[in-house]
Amino acid sequence: MKKQSPIRFKSLAWIEDQDMLFVVKMTDKVKLDDYYRPVGGSVEFGELAIDTVKREVREELNTNIEVIGAPLILENLFTCDGEPGHEIDYFYPCRFAEKSFYARKTFSLTEANGSHWTAMWVNRDDCLDNTIRLVPDTLLEWYKNRIH
Repeated sequence: MKKQSPIRFKSLAWIEDQDMLFVVKMTDKVKLDDYYRPVGGSVEFGELAIDTVKREVREELNTNIEVIGAPLILENLFTCDGEPGHEIDYFYPCRFAEKSFYARKTFSLTEANGSHWTAMWVNRDDCLDNTIRLVPDTLLEWYKNRIH
């Protein structure tokens, strides 16, 4: 029997400004397609999810955020890079402490493993009409129901 991967516990920043969402553009190396998700990462043992989202944004973007509400919690079953995954995702509504992050430009994001990605503002309508793929799928469904 194949050993199962552990369920991952993620904490992510849901940042909106007018009709824009702040996301990270990533690429599935097997499917060779792009997907977009809120910035954040894995909760470490002994760390609270709310502290994780603040730490991850500080580490990846070298800036601070303010959590402004209770998290949305979603379960996520997926395949990425050819591997099955299972996550429990906490999405915290946040805002940037530094106003320069509201400029409609791209930002370099560096993961703990040294990989580099691009963080950017995207138009929410591009997510809602699937012009760009917002993940997880459960987040997109929640967002569609919230907007409409």
